[in-house]
Parts: sequence; structure tokens; C-alpha cells
Amino acid sequence: MKNPLNKRIIRELGKDWKKYLVLFLLMTFMIGIASGTFVGNDSMMASLKESFEKYNIEDGHFELKEEASGGLLAAFEKRGIKVYEQYFKDVNEVSKSPEKSEEASATIRLFKQREKVNTVCVMEGRLPDGDDEIAIDRMHADNRSIAMGDTISVSGSKLKVVGLIALSDYTCLFENNADLMFDAINFNVGVVTDSCWESIKGNIKYQYAFQYNEAPADVIEEKKMSDILVEKLAVLAASGGLTDDKDAAINPMDMAEYADDMNELKDYVPAYANQAIQFAREDLGKDLAMMNILVYVFIAVLTFVFAITTENKIREEAAVIGTLRATGYSRGELLRFYMLLPLVITFLACIAGNILGYTWFKNVAVSLYYNSYSLMTYETLWNGKAFIITTLIPLAIMILVNFIVIYRLLRLSPLKFLRRDLSTSGRKKARRLPAFSFFTRFRLRIFMQNAFDYAVLFFGIVFIMILLGFSIGLPETIKNYKTKVNENLIADYQYVLKDYKDADGGTVTTKTNGAEEYLMTNLVTAEGVRLDEGISVYGISDGSRYVSIPKTLMKGEVYISSAFHEKFGLSEGEQIVLKEKYSDKKYSFTVKGVYDYPGGLAAFMPRDNYAEIFGTKEGEFTGFLSSVEITDIDEKLIYSVVTEEDILRISNQLDHSMGFFADYISVACLIMGILIMYLLTKQLIEKNAVSISMVKVLGYENREINSLYVRLTSIVTVILTIIGAFAALLILGALFRRIMYSMTGWFNLYISPAGIGKMILICLAAYFVVAFLDMRQIKKVPLAEALKNVE
Repeated sequence: MKNPLNKRIIRELGKDWKKYLVLFLLMTFMIGIASGTFVGNDSMMASLKESFEKYNIEDGHFELKEEASGGLLAAFEKRGIKVYEQYFKDVNEVSKSPEKSEEASATIRLFKQREKVNTVCVMEGRLPDGDDEIAIDRMHADNRSIAMGDTISVSGSKLKVVGLIALSDYTCLFENNADLMFDAINFNVGVVTDSCWESIKGNIKYQYAFQYNEAPADVIEEKKMSDILVEKLAVLAASGGLTDDKDAAINPMDMAEYADDMNELKDYVPAYANQAIQFAREDLGKDLAMMNILVYVFIAVLTFVFAITTENKIREEAAVIGTLRATGYSRGELLRFYMLLPLVITFLACIAGNILGYTWFKNVAVSLYYNSYSLMTYETLWNGKAFIITTLIPLAIMILVNFIVIYRLLRLSPLKFLRRDLSTSGRKKARRLPAFSFFTRFRLRIFMQNAFDYAVLFFGIVFIMILLGFSIGLPETIKNYKTKVNENLIADYQYVLKDYKDADGGTVTTKTNGAEEYLMTNLVTAEGVRLDEGISVYGISDGSRYVSIPKTLMKGEVYISSAFHEKFGLSEGEQIVLKEKYSDKKYSFTVKGVYDYPGGLAAFMPRDNYAEIFGTKEGEFTGFLSSVEITDIDEKLIYSVVTEEDILRISNQLDHSMGFFADYISVACLIMGILIMYLLTKQLIEKNAVSISMVKVLGYENREINSLYVRLTSIVTVILTIIGAFAALLILGALFRRIMYSMTGWFNLYISPAGIGKMILICLAAYFVVAFLDMRQIKKVPLAEALKNVE
């Protein structure tokens, strides 16, 4: 015979459809977001991994001062690599957006079309085949509102955009590998025909990509091979290919023969350290770790919600359960009945969530990635791990928790159910309350009876606050970073020269008022929070107007920037060990103080100490610091100019990439806040339905009952929201530090008092919507509910 209890399932679902709909929506929303993120991330990661073979990506590249001779290239290739010419020109790009009247300029790195290495992924359109055509990076085109068919000016030449592309070695648009952040707004890459490239005016950078003849087994071996190779390339270039042994004695007659082949290694970047290649892949990997945390926190919240829902349902139907137990129904039958509906809701939510995850939410996640990176085309892949995390684990946890809650209560005797006495411990004497007013004591009693439910509400509020903190805090953090950098720049203009000697052998000079010579080298960390973190070490002139450090610093003593201090937690007296990027030569320094400079990781010392440590020649310097633009130095002598715009590149790019994401999270938080608070406060009212009905019987009006229950919950919610905001800030601070530890550079999470207030107001706005629904629910509680209490 069919179990009569099964007939109650549909009736039960219809009776509490609002509650179960909210649970279904929350589960679907969480599973959809998580599944979409995992699937989109995994599909993108697979595409990035396949791209190394599909697009024949380099194992590294190097740049020479001049074009390499055939003999020098042959000498390079005898050292176990295949070398490919990859010349480029950095020139000015001017475009006009259809929505804007003004013209926008940027730097475009122009390449010839690639056929052998670092080949091109065409996202839209085609590659150029005419001398008046160009294909440019897809993300830069989106940022600058450049569409197919538009005409842009490249170094004065008008070129038609016939293709939107992704270069396989520029998945992130880093203009220089040492940059703190890529810049897809002010930097672009493009390809043109060979003849068009030759006609474009601009300085040629002689870059060569290379691939190993025998691929390294892993990154460790690749690094060892790279460290050996860079030294060989440097010596080979300097000797014109005569030798790769820096200690070898060379016959002057041989040097004369190879003089025309002599060159200079200007730059060397192995693929494993190339941010333009690796940054996107590393960053995508971090997203999964963050999503894992959010998924498990959300599962925990919903698990508690389901447990409370189930427990309240059993308490509400205690007399019915007692009757059924007395008439012969076993604990197992009742256990299966009360577990069935939560399980069905969870199962349906898993199905709906995965459908949305593989469609709409996946597209949202992918669009966020495409909004940040110059990624190639991808194919959606089935993600078994995502299915386990977002579907099987929630199902398993839901079954386990509900089983424990229901089984624990069903162990009670039928008589206890009939008496509605479901306490599992001995009866305790009611706690005496102070001589407050009746309503105040009533509210205190309600609070103590529902303390666990309020604790779960607090847990849900903290979760919402964490998400709100990301959406509100990220824009404020970027804005704060901009302000601090503006206030604490080393100098408005920082010039880096190619050489401190001019073409005639004289020292480069300037008559610019306030221009000041400085020394600088780039080292990397050899130990600490993050290995191989780039650190700029400065030698500052005595009496500098730009960097104020004590003249009394001894050799090996340095002041470190505030960003360096905060990231590595260094304090006065501690030792730091730095090394040269392409060798094992190490330097040990003692921290003597912190210089307020949040714009980068740097160490400062007097110029004389610098010269002694690094062995610079007398009168040698790296460049000039200046408060105004220097105009009396030949541009050919200037390697680069660092301005405020360059320092702010990280904030501008993050602001652009994450702006939409922040708005998206804010809306999602508001919706989730309403759903979670509605569910939890609804449970409170249902749990206290008999008490509410009793006070109605005693003659209290709905307005007075609202003051007891809704006002109490409102007061508690306001208090918990304020506490939850500050608890979320602590959690967010720890999470943000972990994120920044894994990235180059450093800036702190900042949420202003106004931002904290906005977080609280959004959460309270969600609650006040719920409070209105709660008052309607209290109004519907019948007077007859009190008569069901047979105690």
C-alpha cells in the first residue's frame, strides 16, 4: 500500500511555496554563479594551455641594441635554441570614438604578420593584406570604442581596421614586463603587412623570439636553462658570436674579425617570467580559490537555513508527529518524509543552477575575463570538479545535516511530541529578568528563545557584507591609491637614460631648473613573502628635494618605501636580501626606516653608498628626477619617462576591468540579502506562531505585536549589520592581503566611512523590504493557532 504521507508533499509545497521558492532561488543562484565561474574559468584555462602549442608561443625573447648579423644569429642557434625575428615599433595611435568628438591617443606596438612563432588568433574580421589596413587587439578596440571598418592614425598613417585579434604572447597588454599592471586602454598591439610596417616611421626595436630545441621538463629546469642561456647570449652579443665564455681569453686579432658582429643584449624575458603571457593564467587560477571559499561559506549558510526550516517544521507539526508515532509510523518513515522535500528542492536547484551555469552565468564570467584580458577564442568544456563542488557536495551536506537534525528530534518519545516538548535536555528553570517594562521583558524572552536563529542571521549578514565590501571597497581602494600616489610621487617626471654619455662621449646634461641626477637598478627579492618580486633600488643625491633620507646612512643601510614595508612586514633593523634578476649575485641590506611612497616597491640609499655597492663609475647616473618636463635632452638618449600616468596605470586598468563586476556584485548582494533575510525572519515568525496567536487571543493588536517581534528583529538586525560590517572588513582585509601577496606591487584595501555606511544601508534596505513582508505574515497568523497548543 502506498504511504499516505506522500500525499502531503504537494500540499506541503503549496502551503509554504514562498519559503521553498526562496530556498530554491538561493540555491540556484549560488550554484549558477559558482558553476558558471568554474566552467568559464576552466574553459579559458584550457584555451590558454592549448595556445602554447596551437599558436607556437615562444620560450622567451630578447632584444638587441642593433640588428643581429647572420653570424651572430648562427652563434645563438648553436646554443640549443631556434631564433625568430620579431621586430616592432612603438608608435603613436590616434582614434576617434563615434560617441566622442575628441581624439584619443595611445601607444601601439606594431608587428609584421607572424607566421612561425607567436601566431595570431583572429577574433573578428581578417588579417590585413593591404598597405592601408591593420588588425589590432580586440580588448583595446573595445576600450577605445574602435569598431571594424574604423580608420585610425598610426604614426601619421591612416589605416583601416580590418581585424580584431589576440596576440598569443600578449594575453595581457603589458608595455614593459616590469610594469606594475597591464594597460589595455593606453597601450595596443597590432599587425600590418611587411611593406606597411617598413613605411611606418618609428624607432625599430630589434626583438628576437626563441624556442628551445629540447623543451625543458618543468619550470624548474626551464629556469635553470634560462639562467644559463641569458649569460651566454649576453657574452655572445658582446663578442659578436666569438665566445659565450665571459672568462675566456680572446685573441685581439679574432676580435677585429668579429667587430662588425658585436652587439649588446638590452633585454631578456623568458616565457615563464613574461607577464604578458603568464599574468592572465595566474590570475584566472586565483579566481577559483576565491570562488571555492565563497561557495563553501554560502553552502554553510544555506545548510543552517535548511536545518532551521526543517526543525521549525517538525516543531510546528509536533502534535501530528506524536499522533502518527502513536498510531504505528516508524521513525524511518517520518525521517524519509521530512527529508524528501528539502532533498527535492536541492536537487531541482542543482539542475537549474547547472543549466544557468553552463549558459548565462558562464557567459557573464567569460565576459568579465574578456573585459580584462586579451584572450583567444575558447570552447566550453564539461567541468567534473565544478559538478562535484557545486552539486554533489551541496547535496551531500544537505542530506547529512537534515538527517542529523531530523533524527535527533525523532528520537524523542511520541508523548513528548504530543506535548510539544521537543527539548533534548532536561527542563531548565526560566531565567529571571530584570524589572523592565512588560514589552521589554517580552522582547528579551523572545531574543533568548531564538538566539540560535539570530546567530544564523548574523552569519548570513556577514556573508552579504563580504560581497558588498568587494563591490564597494574595490572602487574606493583604487580611488584612494590614486590619491596617495598623487600626493607621494617621487617626482612628477622620472627620466631613464640609455646612457649617461651622449654620442660625442660627453656627459648628458640639462638646464632644466630642479632636475636632479639619480642612480637606480632593478633587483628582485631572494626571500620573503614573494620570491622574484621586482624592487627598484635608488641612489639619491645629497640634499635631494625629491627623496628625503638621512645622509648618515651607512653602507648597506636603506630606507624602504611604505608599499615595500607593508607587503613584506619589514621593520627597522631587519635584513632584506635582494638579487640581480639574471644572475645569482645577492645583496644584503638593513632597513633603517620607511619612506612614505605607496607607488611602488623601492629601497633608497645615498648616491655614494650606491656607487660603492654596485660599482658604478665616477659621474655615472641613471637619469633625472624633475618636477617639470625636460626638453633639452635628445629623445634618442632617453630610454623611458615615468610620469604620474604610468604609476596610476594599475588603478586605471583595475577601475576599467572591475567596474562592471562591482556593480554586478552590488545588485546580486541586494537580491541575496532580501532572500536570505526574508527566509530567516520568516522562520522566526513561524517558530513563534503560537505565541503570536496567544497574544492576539489576549487582545493585543497587530501594531503591538509588530512592536514585539518585528521591532525586536529590526533592532537586532541593525546591531548585527553594524557588527557584521566590521567583521566583514577584518575578513576582507585578510583576503585582500592574500590576493596582493600573489601579485606584483602592493596597495591596501580601503573602505571609507561613507563606504561602510553604504554597505550598512544596502543591507538594511534589504531588511526593511523583508520587515514589510514580516508584518503581513504576522497579520495572517490565526487566533486558532493558540488552541493547537495542547500542553
